[in-house]
Order: sequence, then structure tokens, then C-alpha cells
Amino acid sequence: MHHLDLGLYNHQITFTCDFLKSKYEHLILDKIDNRLANIPRHSGLKIFKNGIQTANIANEYQNLIKIMIFVLDDLTEDNDLNKILIKVYKDWNNMYLIIRYEESWAKQFVNIFQEFSSSRLKFPKLQLWVYYTTDLIKKYGPLNRFSTETYESLHKDFVKSPYYLTNKKDIEIQILKMIQRQDIVTKLSAKSNQNAKIIYSFKFNNLI
Repeated sequence: MHHLDLGLYNHQITFTCDFLKSKYEHLILDKIDNRLANIPRHSGLKIFKNGIQTANIANEYQNLIKIMIFVLDDLTEDNDLNKILIKVYKDWNNMYLIIRYEESWAKQFVNIFQEFSSSRLKFPKLQLWVYYTTDLIKKYGPLNRFSTETYESLHKDFVKSPYYLTNKKDIEIQILKMIQRQDIVTKLSAKSNQNAKIIYSFKFNNLI
């Protein structure tokens, strides 16, 4: 579930900030925030006016992927360090793009080169990747307990929905309080409607 943008890229951003802060104190983070805030507005691109630390959801990290390499360009007076950071983020962007084209490449590879292979490209690793994993999951669904459907639903109901109702400060605390209130209201509602066929459905919007 967003293992790249919300997972690994999140760590890369955090470690980058920690690394720069250890060398240049907190002023370097202010410089990053100023660069982010001064990026011109563009359709479909989120501008982080309140700094990089406000990024919390996958869409926001996807926007950071588009702009961080420019934010870090010539950030410090150490040219060697600048080159190292830029290379890390450039390689990340290349990897992120390549992953999106894996399945497309595999199909083209088979279509073009199959006739030149004595086994018709029946290589175990290629077969597993192209034919077995992707097609069988699409046809029969994932193996038991390997589906993220339940967790995606829980993520939406208990993280994304309440997140949008916060003021983006102390987010975790606000979300936990909302969930606690939801649980209390649901239990009280269930007790008062024990004989009812339809139990009152609580919505996060009721908290506003």
C-alpha cells in the first residue's frame, strides 16, 4: 500500500532533512521550506507553503517526487554533497518511472523476441513474473490473507477521512480523539436501538 511514495520516499525525505540538519543546523531546513513555498503554482501540483513537514499522505509525497530534485539543486556550498543528493533523488525518480513500465516492457519483450528463443521464452523467472503472478491474481484474486482490500477500507475510514477533518496540527492526536468519539457514539447508539433492525450509522462529519 503506497510502499514507494508513502513508504520509502517518506524515509528518504526524513533522512535527508536529518542529514542536512546535522551538518548545517536548522537553517538549512528553513531554506528548503522557502524553496518549496516559492515554487510557482501549476495545475495539478501541490505547493507546500507551510513547509515539507506538512506532507502526510501519498498524493503529497507524489508531488514532492516531482519537485524535490529542483529544491535540492545547489542547496549547499558543498558541491560534492549537492551532487550526491541530486544523484540519489535522480536515481529514485528513474526507479519510480521504471517500475510503472515493468509489465509493459515484459509484454513487449515476449512479443518481439519469442520466435528467437528455442523455448519460446519459457524461462521460469519470466513465466512467473509475466504469466503467473499478474494474470492469476487478476483472474482469481489474491491468495487468502494477502489482499489489502480490508486494510485499504480501514485506512480510508479511520485515517484518510478523519485526516481531512483535522487542522493539520497534532494530526495523530486529533484522529485518535475522533475515533474514540466515534466508538462511544456507536456504542451508545447500539444500546438505545437494541430492538431496531437498522443501527444508526455514525459519520465523521457528525463531529463538525
